[in-house]
Amino acid sequence: MNRYLSAVLVVLTLALTGLGLVMISSTTATVAAGGSASKLVRQLSWLGVAIAVFGITGWIDYKAWRPMAWAIFGITLFAMLMVHMPVLGMKIKGSSRWVRLGPVQVQPSEIMRLALTILLADGLARHQTRIREMKWGLVWPLVVLAPVVALLLKEPDLGTAALVLACTLAMTYVAGARLLPLLGVGVAGAAGVATMVALLPERLDRFQAWWNAVLHPELQQHDGKYYQIWQSLLALGNGGLEGLGLGKSRFKMRHLPEAATDAILPIIGEELGFYASLAILLAYVTILICGILIARRAREVYGLLLGFGLVFGLCLQAAINVGTFTGCFPPKGMPLPFISYGGSNLALCYASIGLLVSIHRQSLRAHRFRAGLPADEETPLI
Repeated sequence: MNRYLSAVLVVLTLALTGLGLVMISSTTATVAAGGSASKLVRQLSWLGVAIAVFGITGWIDYKAWRPMAWAIFGITLFAMLMVHMPVLGMKIKGSSRWVRLGPVQVQPSEIMRLALTILLADGLARHQTRIREMKWGLVWPLVVLAPVVALLLKEPDLGTAALVLACTLAMTYVAGARLLPLLGVGVAGAAGVATMVALLPERLDRFQAWWNAVLHPELQQHDGKYYQIWQSLLALGNGGLEGLGLGKSRFKMRHLPEAATDAILPIIGEELGFYASLAILLAYVTILICGILIARRAREVYGLLLGFGLVFGLCLQAAINVGTFTGCFPPKGMPLPFISYGGSNLALCYASIGLLVSIHRQSLRAHRFRAGLPADEETPLI
């Protein structure tokens, strides 16, 4: 089984991506004047970029990125500052998260998730023997994380800020840090996010809508504040076990906002049914298991932490999206990995899979070397 872990990752990645392309075409089919073709072409263009990124990160030894960790982090941090520049930055629905580079829109915070994971894996591995000291097991990761969270809150993007905080704490714990201080930071971070939600009227309204929908579901169909949650649950329920059929969704007809991006899961549930939705969840669980097994078999602590951080962040993003549109979590606009429309996140996800494949390839070669066999003999290319 160890030999085929990366193959399973690649197959699941391609399967989810193929489903995403089909659903993006289906979801946007009602858009007039070629809207469906336009979005599908743009997604296919980004898929070409993502596959190129996967090829680079999967073929190059993952340790090659380690000496450049601080440089990649610094450049990406500067890119996050660019979203607030008058000419380059773009503000959509009250949030400044995108940089316009000609016809292309890039979200630097997605790249930062990858850059931060590489930097944390490098730093925590270097100080792993002293990780139980407060300086290296708590203060150092938080110092690195602080400017990232500050810029995310400035955008504002509370969901991604909470995501990178959770990934940082998880990686630090896996590196061997003490649990109680990390839990304290987690509680403080949750309190900080709650404070920011309370200070931002739009976010507060969305949170109150979710909370009231949980406590008083009978109000959802009578109050416009609960519109998206109510429509998501109706779409999922409308599909039943086997779905209405591909292209036959009723809620994509402008009833469910962001149906091709963040809210694509309810449309999948409506058109393809509960079984298809469950298969998607099982695919993410399988990706998580394969990623953790690859990380455990890494050649050194850096590979272990890098692999764990990548797969944990990817699957936590999927869990947040699923939880949001099933009413389990407060509303947060976060794409479903490999499936939702959007280029920056697709490239990030493929880069993560590519690095996991590289970790796996190097661990297989090391295993063959220890066994006295030629390093390249029968070593899979993926």
